[in-house]
Amino acid sequence: MRIILYLFLFFLFFESNAQQIKKVDFLKGTIDIEINAKNKEVWGVVNYTFMALKDIESVFVDAQKMEIKSVQLDGKKIDFRYDDEKLVISKSFKANTEHSIDIQYKANPKKALYFVKDYQEDYQIWTQGQGKYTSNWLPSFDDMNEKVEFDLAISYTKGYEVIANGKLQKTESVNDSIQLWKYDMQKPMSSYLLAIAIGKYDKVVETSESGIPLEMYYYPADKDKFESTYRHSKRMFDFLEKEIGFPFPWQNYKQIPVKDFLYAGMENTSATIFSDAFVVDEIAFTDRNYVNVNAHELAHQWFGDLITATEGTHHWLQEGFATYYALLVEKEIFGDDYFHYKLYENAEQLTALSKTANATSLLDPKASSLTFYQRGAWALHALRSIIGETSFKIAIHNYLEKYKYRNVTTSDFIKVVEEVSGMDLTEFKKLWLENVTFPSQEALNILTKSGFIKSYLSLAQERTQPMAGKWGTLNAALDFPVNDYIGQEVVYQLEGKTDPEVIALYEKAFKTNNVFVRQAIANTLSTIPSDLQKHYESLLKDPSYATIEPALYHLWANFPEKRKEYLDDTKDIIGFSDKNIRVLWLVLALSTQDYQTDKHQKYYNELSGYTSSKYHFSTRENAFTYLESLAAFSDPSLKNLVGGATHHNWRFRNACRKILDKLLKEEKYKKKYVVLKNDLPKNQQDYLLKKLTP
Repeated sequence: MRIILYLFLFFLFFESNAQQIKKVDFLKGTIDIEINAKNKEVWGVVNYTFMALKDIESVFVDAQKMEIKSVQLDGKKIDFRYDDEKLVISKSFKANTEHSIDIQYKANPKKALYFVKDYQEDYQIWTQGQGKYTSNWLPSFDDMNEKVEFDLAISYTKGYEVIANGKLQKTESVNDSIQLWKYDMQKPMSSYLLAIAIGKYDKVVETSESGIPLEMYYYPADKDKFESTYRHSKRMFDFLEKEIGFPFPWQNYKQIPVKDFLYAGMENTSATIFSDAFVVDEIAFTDRNYVNVNAHELAHQWFGDLITATEGTHHWLQEGFATYYALLVEKEIFGDDYFHYKLYENAEQLTALSKTANATSLLDPKASSLTFYQRGAWALHALRSIIGETSFKIAIHNYLEKYKYRNVTTSDFIKVVEEVSGMDLTEFKKLWLENVTFPSQEALNILTKSGFIKSYLSLAQERTQPMAGKWGTLNAALDFPVNDYIGQEVVYQLEGKTDPEVIALYEKAFKTNNVFVRQAIANTLSTIPSDLQKHYESLLKDPSYATIEPALYHLWANFPEKRKEYLDDTKDIIGFSDKNIRVLWLVLALSTQDYQTDKHQKYYNELSGYTSSKYHFSTRENAFTYLESLAAFSDPSLKNLVGGATHHNWRFRNACRKILDKLLKEEKYKKKYVVLKNDLPKNQQDYLLKKLTP
């Protein structure tokens, strides 16, 4: 009986969600909050204006595990029900009447609003709504079909930048220590796209060709990395406005890097938050730049923010579109070969996925990211080739114009395309959207319209051939000017071979001075013939951290007599934001007999120190991994490992938990943790106790 009652309430709950959208339209949300970083607390008032579209007996707002202080309806205090998930006001609301709700609350959010310390040990606070989580810090709406015009007023400590959706109207002093920031939005959006970022920032403002202010934030210490981080930003904004054919739909556009972000980036309306791992110097730009993420999140301002999918079934309307338009941006910047190679690479991955039990159609709400993103992009590229570029662009414009600030389905999109093109797209839908198997042959037919792809595939067909039969082809492929991808393919076909004729091809590949060809050598040639030693040593001077890291390790492993020289040559190189080269250097220095032995304790302390929360989680993960391989955990690094195992970033957290689980299988580490646990914060003590308790 209890199970039957539970199921009844379960379906009743979801019916109420669906019915509220049909019967009530929330129009405007005015947010006035104060954030306390020390207590990880948000408190304040949110006012919602709503229109009853039909007679309804109650309305609700989503609010996760908050303290609701009071609720007013139309200016009068009113009773309410609250079950830690939904705040319900029971009252008869007549059709076509407008009302307002004021909710005073306090929240200590466990997700969606994150409190971290930056690299200078100052507070940094940022949000990540991800579909439906904003209700953890703000009474709001988990259903993305409820679109509201939000205005935000945020009070926080003076001396910080407070950034949010919309246009900054004014700042004003509240008292000696607190400042108020007021932001205005003019158009409605889904709650999950609300954003706040607070930290120590400077910014540069440029203006698009259409007059939109482009605000690009950076840490003061990273001033020298600003240009290489935000390179091409204005260019891609102007390109997308023209390519999409619909004006940017918001008042301005802001981009804010944050520490230990959960993903690469998030397309909050008018305010993209992205991982500061993409804050790069000139050398890192070659290997790990922000261009694709930048373009992807910008494209979402139209596809995801302006128009939003009604449900997970149509998620590709957001991610597939953003992925495709980001590729078009990269085509504009990096060229046709880059564009076609990425499409080819994605097609290969999708073809492989089709052969697994995880294969799904594009319209499966449980589809993988690879399906939603890359297959969605491929569906659009195929559609463009079917209906022609002119019809495609007109259809995109009409689609955005018809459904702007609304929610959409795949049928809505297809109907617009059919109206514009005059074509029946039934077969397209079956093949590209509904079919579980990726249409590899059709993708290949589209790809081979590119002369570059024809040449690349012709070379790739040589992989199974003996060297004697393909030497001339490989040699010709390395002629100047070598193509990035064809040159890399040559190197991949040389892997594991060291015959004299192969050595000659390697020498030619080195001399191309193509950074990507040389990078392929560094990654694949792990056993270095003495004939290639001098060439290989030159890789340590390449403008690529992704080249230097494997090159340093392979040289150190292959030529013990020159280890000191290699370490001296690379002692000042840090690498990416995860300090990939510096951390490797420390490990190699500690593992090299007679190399600066008087400094080994200093080097070990530095390596162990990188496990601290002062550093980006990727740096910490690198340090933990190497300490595990060295079996050299210190007490501080052991405590930091438990901190990592309870970190908010799930990828980093899982990596730390795997290492911790291995350590706890050894009695010596169990005993250490019994002693160390009392020095940990309570949440970390609780987690560790569960692990220590049989």
